[in-house]
Amino acid sequence: VLGIGMQPVHLIAMAAFVLLTTLAFLALQQMFVVLLGTAAGRVVALVLLMLQLSSSGGTYPVETTPGFFQALHPFMPATYVVDGLRELVGGGVDQRLWAAVLVMSALLIGSLAVSAWSARRQKVWTIARLHPELSV
Repeated sequence: VLGIGMQPVHLIAMAAFVLLTTLAFLALQQMFVVLLGTAAGRVVALVLLMLQLSSSGGTYPVETTPGFFQALHPFMPATYVVDGLRELVGGGVDQRLWAAVLVMSALLIGSLAVSAWSARRQKVWTIARLHPELSV
């Protein structure tokens, strides 16, 4: 931020929000991997990332995107990240920042809870899990 000449109004709060966002998205990816397996979980996370880049309004206004992305806009976590960072950089802190903090916190807690539940459910080892079939 400072390297490109931006002077964020709330630098420490911005760093804390970026940390929360990082933890939330890492937990979300971990949840996908635990639920779907390594390969499928990573693919789902990548697809979600691409959808968010197109629909979050961070790269260009969401109003200029096709209707599909406009419909996804309110449901994508990155939408709230963009809103929160805009508030912290610009200084006009209002309910959008608190909504972003709430959404990211819920995403973090929810993803960790689902990961823990799924990992506990998969804790039982069977012969099929220990020796999976290999197909060539």
